[in-house]
Amino acid sequence: MSEVLRNDIFRFTADLPVQQGFYRLCKFKPDNPQFYLPNLLVSETQLDYRLPAYFADFVVSTDLFNSIEDGDIGIVNNGNMIRVILSRRANHNTVLVTERCNNNCLFCSQPPKTGNDDWLLNQSALAIASFSLNGVVGVSGGEPLLYGEDFLQFLDFIIENSPETALHVLTNGRKFADVSFTQQMKERSEKLKITFGIPLYSSRSSVHDYLVGSEGAFDETVRGLINAGNSGINIELRIIPTLANYMELDKIIEFAGRVFSNINQISLMGLESIGWARKNWPSIFIEYDSYSEKILSAIGTAQRSGIPLTIFNYPLCHLPERAWGFATQSISDWKNYYPKECDECTQKSSCAGYFSSSKGRFHQPPRPIL
Repeated sequence: MSEVLRNDIFRFTADLPVQQGFYRLCKFKPDNPQFYLPNLLVSETQLDYRLPAYFADFVVSTDLFNSIEDGDIGIVNNGNMIRVILSRRANHNTVLVTERCNNNCLFCSQPPKTGNDDWLLNQSALAIASFSLNGVVGVSGGEPLLYGEDFLQFLDFIIENSPETALHVLTNGRKFADVSFTQQMKERSEKLKITFGIPLYSSRSSVHDYLVGSEGAFDETVRGLINAGNSGINIELRIIPTLANYMELDKIIEFAGRVFSNINQISLMGLESIGWARKNWPSIFIEYDSYSEKILSAIGTAQRSGIPLTIFNYPLCHLPERAWGFATQSISDWKNYYPKECDECTQKSSCAGYFSSSKGRFHQPPRPIL
């Protein structure tokens, strides 16, 4: 069976269990004396010398050593397992800042929880500063903007300590219905490059509220999109086609073009079969081929509206050929794989492939393009 492109979870050996938490992963002596996170030495062999004081601990793993760059960020769990969350080798990097949310989407890949997890926001700020990437880091949840003022302080920390890092924040946009908060966010966005990925699943409140599992969400999201756009905040509008809304893809885009401003991109997102989506799959998923004409219609509407459109998470073999130029290799490498049938496909190098979670009954069969 095919494996993901980049493994992100590793087991290791250590003299004693390593304390749970975020670490800066080091292959060598750190050059930067400013440590936002404790340094964890990653070695291929057992140490034959005393661990220097600038390392909090050390682990032994040849696989991990060969899979990271010095200064990548990992989370240790269960004393002997590490997940690399920020990697210079990754095609996308994202931090999870909360699992709480005021929506309950039928296809949520990260089903919401109610416990206090404020520590995730604090540790994520330190992780981004420690990683110091001259590129984009995603900020995900849950709903990050539920933090309100604390999220603004999170941004202030990034502005001060890692201003070269751009952020892409996934949010349901409802918090932007608060004009005061939106203005404060605008002030941060003038100091740091930030894009907000905000979903709108219908031009009708009943359908959007049904898909996000929250009555009144449509009204707040629309007001939020208007406020954010009018303030000059960068917006990526996200649409996930489902059985409930696939017939109105072009209507959603036309609605967005007429009502909102500062939409820099419309993203058509394929479903990921994980979390609530897996449980609700029969009632939400529609075969890609069943609405290929609707995808082409959506592309045409976006072009007439003057808004760039990109297609995410779709294998090219399940898109009409006229849509190929709009599709991108979007799936994070730690959950991206290509079945063996794809090896003979002439378009593999430019295809998004599949989510590893789609293996089995959620998987649409590859149709190699020859």
